[in-house]
Amino acid sequence: MTIQSPSTSLIRFLAGAVSEAIRRAAEAGQLGSLAPPQATAIAPVIQIPNDPRYGDYACPTPLGMAKVCRMAPTQIAQTLQNHLDLPDIETQVAGAGFINFRLGDPFLAKRLQELLELGENFGKTATPHPERILLEFVSANPTGPLHVGHGRWAAVGSTVANLLRWTGHQVEREFYINDAGNQMRLLGQSLEVRVRQLQGEDIALPEDAYHGTYLIEIAQRLLEQVKAGIRPLPTTLEEYIDLAYGEMLAWQKQTLQQLRTEFDHWFSERRLHTPDPETGLSAIQKTLQELEERGFLYRAKAPRGEDPKPGAEEAVYFKTQEFGDDKDRVVQKADGSFTYLAADIAYHRDKVKRGYHRLINILGSDHHGYVGRLNAAVGAFSPDVKLEILIGQFVKLFKTDPETGEKTEVRMSKRTGNFVSLNDLIEDPEIGVGADATRWFLLSNSMDSPINFDLDLAVKQTFDNPVVYVHYSHARCCTLLRRLQEEEKVQLTSKVALNEQNRLPYKEPEERTLLLRLLALPDELIAAAEERAPHKIIRYTEAIAADFNKFYDTCRILPLLKEDPPLAQARIQLVQATRQVLFNLLTGILGLSAPESM
Repeated sequence: MTIQSPSTSLIRFLAGAVSEAIRRAAEAGQLGSLAPPQATAIAPVIQIPNDPRYGDYACPTPLGMAKVCRMAPTQIAQTLQNHLDLPDIETQVAGAGFINFRLGDPFLAKRLQELLELGENFGKTATPHPERILLEFVSANPTGPLHVGHGRWAAVGSTVANLLRWTGHQVEREFYINDAGNQMRLLGQSLEVRVRQLQGEDIALPEDAYHGTYLIEIAQRLLEQVKAGIRPLPTTLEEYIDLAYGEMLAWQKQTLQQLRTEFDHWFSERRLHTPDPETGLSAIQKTLQELEERGFLYRAKAPRGEDPKPGAEEAVYFKTQEFGDDKDRVVQKADGSFTYLAADIAYHRDKVKRGYHRLINILGSDHHGYVGRLNAAVGAFSPDVKLEILIGQFVKLFKTDPETGEKTEVRMSKRTGNFVSLNDLIEDPEIGVGADATRWFLLSNSMDSPINFDLDLAVKQTFDNPVVYVHYSHARCCTLLRRLQEEEKVQLTSKVALNEQNRLPYKEPEERTLLLRLLALPDELIAAAEERAPHKIIRYTEAIAADFNKFYDTCRILPLLKEDPPLAQARIQLVQATRQVLFNLLTGILGLSAPESM
């Protein structure tokens, strides 16, 4: 994504001004023992105070400079204040060494006009260090429907990708299809048994087969197509495997599209096991060959530092300890077969060779033990590629029992047999809550916290449901703007005007509060992207909705069209800006809809 005209990050703007003040003061010899070369290494911190009496923004950096400058923090703050070049921004030294900033109306007017002019691009920023990133998430076996945990990774992964793109990075999204191994053979066998059962054969489904009724549905469709002459009945296990695989993968793709989750690449694990026609070697074999050449493999009956167990046979070990793992890991067993780790290493070698600067994997908490191994898988092939693994907790669904009135956990589905699928959560007649509520509630907690998903709350059509509240806020903006244009014949404009006193014509504190909240969008996106924290955008969106509804209830517009046109126009522009920011958040970042009426 190329950003033609990036939005102003107020935090970066103020931090840049403080950096320049530090440089000037150091060059003038006014910062004690701080030499000019040291001054450039200081990264100012800009915060939003909890109490607006301390300004719109504050900088505590002078406190941290006291030791190196050998000066009192208050003296440092006063010195920096003297070197700040910030027209239309009031500065004040406060407390034990804070610099507080209050944004003046001319400055706010320019930023509001920028918001209105950028429109759907407001919030997009350029980063000083753009990266090419591969984000892998949702990886699943194509043996059945996606479960609710996959839904969480889909919501989080797609939102993190949006955040990274909006903050100036090049991001590609990848789904790793776990389509190798005995599970695929078992899937084909399970489908064949279901077909033969429907044909009247008295044959039992093996205990380790896939028991969900979804395979019965596929078998029924297959027999209908055979009867209609659309396709022949499979005659080999391989044909059953291919048929079941295609159906399952298509179903998973459709589910992810329902959840508004798209992928740039679908990487098949089978590719890693398939021999190259030129060399006769698979990607896994080539990977182990390269690791051996680099000195990262050895044969032994036990990993380094451990005694062999009785009867242990020699296996091939990967020196993962050299990359921070707690012990070395087997990549090839004594019988010559490869471990799952061998395929993972080959997959990450492939990622490295594709030229990304950073690899991000989103994994469930049951994969916590893989962190050290995957770090080794990347580090062995490139010291420069950064690997980042995000570990997330799982999801529990709760619904009120109509008989007891108590909240109970929903654990199973008739269709899958042993778990609630993502499809169920989106569209099931009994527990489905829709794609918007699914995404919202799956994004609402930090990844390292489990989610107790309240199905009753998610379907409520009241303001207790945050999805309804935010949707209503956006629709309220749209309805008011429509009425102003169609009934009152108001022309909407992005030109922000100041009064004769060079001030915005605001009358109520809710106006300025709302404007400051809206202008914080670029910084909220930057912080959430850097921390990989989509839940912070959920909180920010809720805060905008709350601020807007307070403004709407306090600040009338229609009566002012004749009584006080400049104030009416200023308030209309706040409604325009709120609608735009909510739209950008809902559709551009969170992957939700943005209804224009409710």
